[in-house]
Amino acid sequence: MWANLKAALLAYWQRFLSRQHPAQAGRLIIRHQRLYILPSVYGVGYGLVALTMLVGALNYQLSLGFFFCFLLLGIAHAILLRSYANLLGMAISAGEAQAVFAGEDALFPILLHNDKTQPRLGITLQLGQGEPVQCELLAGQSHQQLLLPLATHQRGWLSLPRFTIASSAPLGLFRCWTYAEVASQVLVYPQPEENPPPLPVGGQQGDGQQLVAAGQDDFAGLRSFQRGDALHDIAWKQSARSNELLIRQYQSPQSEQLWLSLSALTQLPLEGRLSRLCAWAMQAHAAGRSYGLELGSQQIPPGHGHAHLHQCLRALAEYAG
Repeated sequence: MWANLKAALLAYWQRFLSRQHPAQAGRLIIRHQRLYILPSVYGVGYGLVALTMLVGALNYQLSLGFFFCFLLLGIAHAILLRSYANLLGMAISAGEAQAVFAGEDALFPILLHNDKTQPRLGITLQLGQGEPVQCELLAGQSHQQLLLPLATHQRGWLSLPRFTIASSAPLGLFRCWTYAEVASQVLVYPQPEENPPPLPVGGQQGDGQQLVAAGQDDFAGLRSFQRGDALHDIAWKQSARSNELLIRQYQSPQSEQLWLSLSALTQLPLEGRLSRLCAWAMQAHAAGRSYGLELGSQQIPPGHGHAHLHQCLRALAEYAG
């Protein structure tokens, strides 16, 4: 009975939040209709002290007791208004999250915008029962980015769920909060298999022409520097002439293409096959080999480089079976 009642109340609360705080694309501005405020534990203690002082002043007709009681209440009222104003009018938007592997934490960039001249203090962002992220000071007429972590468990596209924005500043007597749901997604790659077997030796044969893959045999030209490139591959003389960091490229002939095929891994379940293909693609990328990917009717031609790796990992993440 209690379990059914709890489930019904939780469902009603979720419907209420969906009506009051619908998902919104772009910039979300916190309005007064969406703000909630209640005394904290310290605020309740503060109120009990003021109430005790009021009872004592009434019993003994102490004018000084009345003075201090109403002084405390006036201070609490001022703090209440300041706590409310600390979040009112603040704007929130979400940036683009970087793709991660299943099992890792996705980091959603959340931008806090303060269009007022008055600074905002002690703002906390939290996803469910996850680790809170703190913004100690948001200066006036400025913005700040916070990375909101979300645990991932399966591959595919993951949307940023509703999260809480709260503040107890100043003095912590009141907790003011709201809920926000901004449109943002992150791509979750399959989790690479731990200790996968070596790359497959065979593959689809070429058309008799030699294939070229990245290697360390023959000089093949120059290209722009990319993050992750080794420093010893930088062509310093050519870079000095062009005012741009250039990387020497090498090639080595191969007589056989490397194909990573889903249909060849029949002994594993679907997620296990995708996990192994993910690990193999990363191995081939690290070795500088040219590789292609076959996922049923979808084929990605052999290639190499960061863009090709991302294309293959995205295909693995989005594969529907």
